[in-house]
Amino acid sequence: MSSGRRAGRPRSASREILEEAACELFLEKGYDATSVADITQRAGVSRNTFFNYIPTKSDLLWTSVDDALEGLAADLAATRGGDGPGDAVADVRAALLRLAAAMEPGTVVLAFANAEPMGVAEELEESAARRQSRAGRIVADHLRRRGADELTADVLGKAHAGAFLAALRAWSRSSAPREPFPDVLSRALDVLGLDHPVSP
Repeated sequence: MSSGRRAGRPRSASREILEEAACELFLEKGYDATSVADITQRAGVSRNTFFNYIPTKSDLLWTSVDDALEGLAADLAATRGGDGPGDAVADVRAALLRLAAAMEPGTVVLAFANAEPMGVAEELEESAARRQSRAGRIVADHLRRRGADELTADVLGKAHAGAFLAALRAWSRSSAPREPFPDVLSRALDVLGLDHPVSP
């Protein structure tokens, strides 16, 4: 039966079906007018299946970024220490660029590019702020582990996270054919002057 096949879908396939259904509905009806029930009906899955994969409706827009941030945390945790906090900043840049190269565009790119027609502009900014905060903590934790003081780690964590989200917005809203996301992120990180050493 079809319900048995749904239950056997790989996690990534089920999530992609939900993402596609949500984006279609947001474009058709608007974000606020689309319920979780609408999404599950369009996707052909149960409400329980939805919440097994996605905590909230807005999280459907951010699955690729959330996956990428999990990868960033693991990448930085596995990075061996160098000569001090200055090297740790270079490690952050390298890890962010690896993240950008591996990241699937996902629904967030469509959402940024179509924020007004989808009716997600306000929700997108609120949920972007949560991802930016999470990314900032990941970077700051890494810098503290590598000897940076609390203030330096906090400021640089927020700055790197801001550059990542700003680059993602700019890339999403650029016209096709888009340049590679790592190139856009690299320019955003250059604004921070990442080559400057950090005092412990």
